[in-house]
Amino acid sequence: MSAIVLDKLTKHIHRSKVPNHVAVIMDGNGRWAKKIGKERFFGHNSGVNSVRDTIEACIDIGINNLTLYVFSMENWKRPESEVKALMHLLFSSIDDELENLNKNNIKLNVIGKKDLLPNRTKTRLEAAVEETSKNTGLSLNLAISYGSKQEIIEAVKAISDKVKKNIISL
Repeated sequence: MSAIVLDKLTKHIHRSKVPNHVAVIMDGNGRWAKKIGKERFFGHNSGVNSVRDTIEACIDIGINNLTLYVFSMENWKRPESEVKALMHLLFSSIDDELENLNKNNIKLNVIGKKDLLPNRTKTRLEAAVEETSKNTGLSLNLAISYGSKQEIIEAVKAISDKVKKNIISL
């Protein structure tokens, strides 16, 4: 984000009204690329730059938690070539940005069904989470393989387990 844009943005924000947590659903990058006559992956790749700008803005205005909804359960239904390209983009983005995460004191967290990820990507994410675990600045949460249906199922299972263990009663 340019210094001019960021300066204009921060002049209009009252520090006392800055939210603690912002969530962004990363959607429409592929459609945007097609609209301007580019391949879908151009849009996905451009989204990485938008993420950098968003993280920088969150840090600059004092937002403590940023959740990026990166890859939903529905995204697994895309063509295999696109899914592979997105997984590669995720892997390479983590690889490319890890030094910046640490330099900017950003703690990385990953939520969702990580077990669905390719082993290489899952392993890289786990290592990045571990490597940034002691950072105390912005908490950057990546929601991967998430979905509302899955979240409801997981919540019901958690409640059921608590009922079975007599932690709660219905």
